Amino acid sequence: MYILLGNALLLVILPTCWLVHKIKARRSPVRYLPGPDSAHWFWGHELTINQSSYEEAYTEWMRSYGLTYKIKGALFHPDIIVTGDHDILADIFGKGVYSYMKPIIFRRFVERLVGRGLVWAEGSVHKRQRQELAPFFTTRATRDTFNTINACALKGAENLELHITKSLVNPKQGTVDTLEWTSSITLDIIGRFAFDYDFQSGQSPAAQVLKDSWKKQTKAGLHWTALFGQVTTRAFPFITDILFPFLGAQLAVRKKLREISQSIIDGDVGEGKEKDVLTTLVRLLREGEIISTQDELLDHMCTIVLAGQETASGSLGFALHLLAKNPKYQTRLREEITQLGREPTYDDLTSGMPWLDAVMKESFRRRPLVPHLERVTTKDCLLKLRVPVKASDGTQITEIPIKAGQVIHIPTIALNHAKSVWGEDADEFKPERWLDPTRLEHVSNNFGWNGMLVFSDGPRLCIGYRLAVLSFKVSTLMILGRMQYLSVIQFETILATYIRKFEFHDTGAIINGRFSGTMQSYVANEEDKGTQLPLSISLVDELRSR
Repeated sequence: MYILLGNALLLVILPTCWLVHKIKARRSPVRYLPGPDSAHWFWGHELTINQSSYEEAYTEWMRSYGLTYKIKGALFHPDIIVTGDHDILADIFGKGVYSYMKPIIFRRFVERLVGRGLVWAEGSVHKRQRQELAPFFTTRATRDTFNTINACALKGAENLELHITKSLVNPKQGTVDTLEWTSSITLDIIGRFAFDYDFQSGQSPAAQVLKDSWKKQTKAGLHWTALFGQVTTRAFPFITDILFPFLGAQLAVRKKLREISQSIIDGDVGEGKEKDVLTTLVRLLREGEIISTQDELLDHMCTIVLAGQETASGSLGFALHLLAKNPKYQTRLREEITQLGREPTYDDLTSGMPWLDAVMKESFRRRPLVPHLERVTTKDCLLKLRVPVKASDGTQITEIPIKAGQVIHIPTIALNHAKSVWGEDADEFKPERWLDPTRLEHVSNNFGWNGMLVFSDGPRLCIGYRLAVLSFKVSTLMILGRMQYLSVIQFETILATYIRKFEFHDTGAIINGRFSGTMQSYVANEEDKGTQLPLSISLVDELRSR
């Protein structure tokens, strides 16, 4: 039935989109911008982006056409502006932030998945929600979570060590899917932080529902049909429920997290237990200190848990993968941990371990979890360029008049690889660049955290970035101290813990990245298996005893 309906709709969709595209293209000044040729008649350049590992097509195009250029949209969508121009970004992330909203289709996806929380919100609603949640993400609040993060990281490392030692092949070494373990640890951390809930190292029934549902989402996103769904619903948002009933799996995540939150409200709130975000927000709501509804609070919990857990897990995985492929940095980082001679404190992690800090920043730079940001203009405006571009007729373009509804891509991955900022070795993993102030002279002129848009910027700056950074460091230390990964692995939160306990090595598997909610890792030619990041791991203590 759905196939027949889809075919019928296509007979109407394609001619309509083609006609609208032709009319708009003739009128749009965007057509004069430079950009790549050889666009596919249906996919434009969007399939090229989707199929290029880690969306590296953006990097190639920026090096060829400059900071501002255009690409062809799929399904006859109007040309898309891609820009890293300083003055345009200043407007998007500064005073004009709410004149550039997230795409409607993205907001519909977010609403299904986690509800109308901070990631979904725009304008005055976003301002209010951010003000209400900001106190939970300050430097002091993050410091207060240190013991919780450390305990969760230790527990996760112990479970991983037990798994390795029980291996039937080699009792001290084995290959594991790193994502399975990093997601369990980060889910534990964010569960404690959000509503003091124990996900039991990813083994509780609730944890299994969340992990399985998210795995289904990301697996579907690795297939090219996901791009078809995105571009079709972008053109016709109303057909989402008709053509893609499988998206109902998104609702399972929201339903389970709301059930947990509601049970905590019914059972704990009112007994003076304020150990987490949820119970504190409920008290403030009942006392009239905030104007959210209880329904909105439940959506806040969904947003905090899923957004915090997924991004932290993915970042940690990519970091460990980079360290596995560059063992000299893994060794140097472990030496820094060993030389400390004790359990690292909060102050150690934030200011006393330069190599850990450098590894974290370089991992974020090389493998940003969101390789591009997409915004849509809400009104007609004039984009003023700091760096002019050469038009197709040879003239210099210094400003671009655009209409409401214009799609703009900000290529985070390309900006993180700009040789004019990071040097000729911008494509290489070199943490030492962060230890040499002379190499960072141009970075301070960039937007974002440490000159990178990995956490966005301005009013849209990720509210939990401090928590993410601390979690990354704690986990890394714990892991690298005990095990060694022989394969492909992830990035963040558990890095400190893991580096202390484990050593990591590359298995030789080719790991690619594709965007599905966030950047997801998968083994080349094994998309049908979904996201995975296999690494071979061995215990550090075992290696030293040989």
